[in-house]
Amino acid sequence: QICDFIQEIVQPNQPRSIALICNSIGCISGLVAARNLYTYETPMIAGIFLVAPNFRELHVAEQPALARPFTAFIQLLLRQTSLGPTLFKLLAKPDTVRTILNEPYHNPQSVDDELVTALLTPLLLPGTDAVIFDKLSYSAGPLLEQLLQDPVIADLPVYVATGLNDPWTPLPRVQALLRFPPVKRVEVIPECGHCPHDERPDIVNSLFDNFCDDVLPLQR
Repeated sequence: QICDFIQEIVQPNQPRSIALICNSIGCISGLVAARNLYTYETPMIAGIFLVAPNFRELHVAEQPALARPFTAFIQLLLRQTSLGPTLFKLLAKPDTVRTILNEPYHNPQSVDDELVTALLTPLLLPGTDAVIFDKLSYSAGPLLEQLLQDPVIADLPVYVATGLNDPWTPLPRVQALLRFPPVKRVEVIPECGHCPHDERPDIVNSLFDNFCDDVLPLQR
């Protein structure tokens, strides 16, 4: 979908004129799109910024061997039985969403009514439960580190930022991404969790501006 949107809607008229900014599991999608668009005769992507990248802990390669059958069984129950939709209906409520959000957000004041409503509204659309459980049940596909080692994007500038207090993204693992040639910078943002762009937009927007200045100098 990212590739289609760039080609059909954005329709860049010059090479390396698109900068991607991704968050969490979207970092995987962004890197895959960048790799796919890089395989074209004229590369379209100038750089990609990863915010609090997700390392796909439910991927089969990330799980202990003894846990894999149990995880697969739970995923099957949620995806193919009535347990999934029933559980989803119980959880898709304002108080429950607020409680869940208090884990990845470092500052409780960031979890306000507007945020809860913004996330809950699409969750109540028909078919959302199937999408959520399909995502949670997908244990294959590429991992972040594998994508960063792909020779196709070896010269693609990759910038990374993560929250110092992010409970879902291990800080040492994020900092270790600097060992991959495409990764040019890793920024650790204080006093925020998994959504630093929400909790410290002043810092994150400045990083985005600098990133675009670096990778899109002719378009700025």
